[in-house]
Amino acid sequence: MTDNIEIVDAQENNLKHVHVCIPKGKLVVFAGVSGSGKSSLAFGTIATESSREWQQSYPMFLRNKMPHYERPKVGEIRNLTPAIIVDQRPVGSSARSTVGTAVDVAP
Repeated sequence: MTDNIEIVDAQENNLKHVHVCIPKGKLVVFAGVSGSGKSSLAFGTIATESSREWQQSYPMFLRNKMPHYERPKVGEIRNLTPAIIVDQRPVGSSARSTVGTAVDVAP
C-alpha cells in the first residue's frame, strides 16, 4: 500500500498540468497566492473525484437521487481514498461562525 495520493496532469480551472504527491495520514496544507489553484486542487479535483468514486459503490437507484459528479480534468489519480470535505462557507447563522465554533474547539 502506498502512503501517498498521486495526482498526475491536473488541469481543473487554473491548474496547468500539475503533478503532485500528497502524503496520507498527515495534515496537509495548500498554501499560495490568490488564484494559484489551491481550491481547484482540493475541491475541484480531489474532493470531486473522491465523491464520484464513492458513489460508484452505491446501487443505481440511490445514485440517481444523489448529485452527479463529472470526472475532473486530470490524467490520473492514484491511491485516492474517501475524503471528508469541509468547505469554506460559514457554518451556522452568523457570518463569523466556523467549523471550530460549531464543534466548540475555537476557545
